[in-house]
Amino acid sequence: MNDRKPIKDAHERFIVDQFIQWWEKETQEQFEVISRPEPPEAIIESSKRKSWIEVTDTFYSDEWAKDLYSKATPEENHIPMEEGFHYGMDEQTAIRFSSLLKQKLSKTSYKKTFDLYGAGILIVVMKSPWFDAETCKMMREACNQTDWTSNKGYFDQVYLSFRSMNQQVFDEWKNCTISGWSLPGTTPVD
Repeated sequence: MNDRKPIKDAHERFIVDQFIQWWEKETQEQFEVISRPEPPEAIIESSKRKSWIEVTDTFYSDEWAKDLYSKATPEENHIPMEEGFHYGMDEQTAIRFSSLLKQKLSKTSYKKTFDLYGAGILIVVMKSPWFDAETCKMMREACNQTDWTSNKGYFDQVYLSFRSMNQQVFDEWKNCTISGWSLPGTTPVD
């Protein structure tokens, strides 16, 4: 297997840059990347504040991840996901999302960055060809069944990112007021 790090780095830079552009359109706050320490993907600064961004991907399945990465990695043989009937795609994506979110919110390696810049922004890129409103509903259900007591509080905002109409879209995951845990300052959306 070839080194996928350059592909991963380019993907994360793209997501951070797209998020900053989107954020400016939404809020008129202009962020600039001042550092890319890895982790996190970026330290950002505006005229109002400094913050930081971590990017992670939720794949429908390990096979789908291999398909996408092997296709994108130069000189690596493409390993396509098997053709055939697929079932439980939303449930599978929802469980993987909830598990990944819990893992990211529980990581202690963000403490140093948190101590320097405060709570950061987590962007979860949804990698499922079937991602839609039904998937989000099942993600909320999976999160409702998750124990969030290990959340370290290092993130105060979580955004979903996905492709729609040939562009990268961002949407705040406000539905995390779940079983005794909520992101500070968020209001659940039904």
